[in-house]
Amino acid sequence: MSRVNTELCYQIVKEYYGEIVANVASFLIRSKSSSLGVIVQRTCYDSKQVKQALLTLIKQNIVTFSQTKSGSIEYTAKPEAILWILRFPNYIHCAKTLFGDAAELLVEELLLQGQTDLGSAVVKTTNKLNESLRSSGSNLPEISQSLIRDKAVLLVKARLIRRCEDVILGKSGQFGVAVSEVTEPEQLFLLPTAIDFETSPGLKRPASDNMESKAKRIKLEAGEANEQEENKVHKSQGPGYWRVNVYQFHHHFRDQVIIAAVAKNIDQRASEVMRTMLRLSETRSNPLSLESEPLSFTEISNAMPKDKILQKNMLDQYLKCLSDNCYNFVTKVGESGGGLYQINIFKAIKAICVSHIETIVLERFGSKALRMFRVLLTDKQVEQKQVEERAMLPPKEAKELLYKMFAENFITLTELSKTPDHAPTRTFYFFNVSLIQVSRMILERCYQAISNMMVRRQKCLSENKRLLDKQDRVEAIIASLDAEGAIEQKEEVEQMVTPSEKAQLKKISDAAKTLELSEIQLDQTIFILETYLSYTLHPPEVKK
Repeated sequence: MSRVNTELCYQIVKEYYGEIVANVASFLIRSKSSSLGVIVQRTCYDSKQVKQALLTLIKQNIVTFSQTKSGSIEYTAKPEAILWILRFPNYIHCAKTLFGDAAELLVEELLLQGQTDLGSAVVKTTNKLNESLRSSGSNLPEISQSLIRDKAVLLVKARLIRRCEDVILGKSGQFGVAVSEVTEPEQLFLLPTAIDFETSPGLKRPASDNMESKAKRIKLEAGEANEQEENKVHKSQGPGYWRVNVYQFHHHFRDQVIIAAVAKNIDQRASEVMRTMLRLSETRSNPLSLESEPLSFTEISNAMPKDKILQKNMLDQYLKCLSDNCYNFVTKVGESGGGLYQINIFKAIKAICVSHIETIVLERFGSKALRMFRVLLTDKQVEQKQVEERAMLPPKEAKELLYKMFAENFITLTELSKTPDHAPTRTFYFFNVSLIQVSRMILERCYQAISNMMVRRQKCLSENKRLLDKQDRVEAIIASLDAEGAIEQKEEVEQMVTPSEKAQLKKISDAAKTLELSEIQLDQTIFILETYLSYTLHPPEVKK
């Protein structure tokens, strides 16, 4: 990981969980994996503090642990899980958009707790909703826990929340030594039962002796069978633990980005056609695949929403537009069923990523530089004179912009020499654009920008801490007076904050909101760049 990325992870963990937890997480990120003794030695904290920090990080799905061959326990940090904390508002808003307020509060509770039993999350969500109903003064009846349980089941069906992996306990049955590997992912999305909605009193209880399982026999390469030692693996009784499935949220965000791009390039009806195709392919295709499974024209037509049904000839025209005029987001792969169409997920993500990079080039270097950048994107390897001619720019101005972009690593240079001595007069120089390199560079700058904004926001709040504390005390007094109905005393308390202090508080609030909104918007760019790089650098295996 880069220094910028490590620093951003430190800032995020420090803001949410404190300095000690942040230092332990930062050390684990730098060292990849370490044992408890090494962490205590290198971080200069006592064993109790480090254990508490690791407990927090494990509960928040930031750190995992496993047992080595020597029997020691090693802890490993997941930096991407720290960066996902910036995306929590988007997860909560997505749950509210799809399933309503109850789902929003349920997802929020699971995100705050990291891992928790479903019964406790349901109880807390029900209490929050009923408190908001009472505070609003409405005469609506209180919400029952059964309604929240139904919402929880819907979230599991939508794969937005899932079960946590079980913890393998040691021989004593008191301490976990590793997280069990799930051979069948579908087990994580089994619908919750009545036991899952029970509130857990504390740690998972070990199973009784008759629930212990023996290690299975394994077959060696030579065909001989060798029985392993009978290691006692304790299973859990009672309610299990649940967490938010961020990957499903990311798939939803990816689909929303593609739909928004189609709406921008064509129109709203075309975006509805794309939305229908993505919904149909969601259950048929691997979410990580570069292309969706083929969909027939008849299936797409029948699956369109009732209020947005298109005539067959109009639907056919929109599918042609998606194939020809929208960066080949859709490809026609057959004629059966009125025509078979396939969504090109990777091409869509690449086109959206290029669009974001072009916007950055436009804002940083101007429209003339953008023309040159697009020439290099289209023609791959181009000489300087050819760039000037195809971008239709004067040689002096084109040369200045070209080398300015080269100095800031937006374009790269390739040398092709006729002779081994690489003499300039006998060497060709080709300019080109490496999307992977540019995406990584912009991603690092985005990380740096978010880190700077967090530091700036924290400094703004720390400098005005006394004034903010005074506001909190005044609001607490006013709230208690409202409950007692003392109107006269309330007016006196409100005057404790002077007009100049109110103006300063408004200025602080506006600055903090602007910085928070900027972080959320910048995270959208980070998500698109990370998605493109994940598809490019770690493509899924192609089925043979």
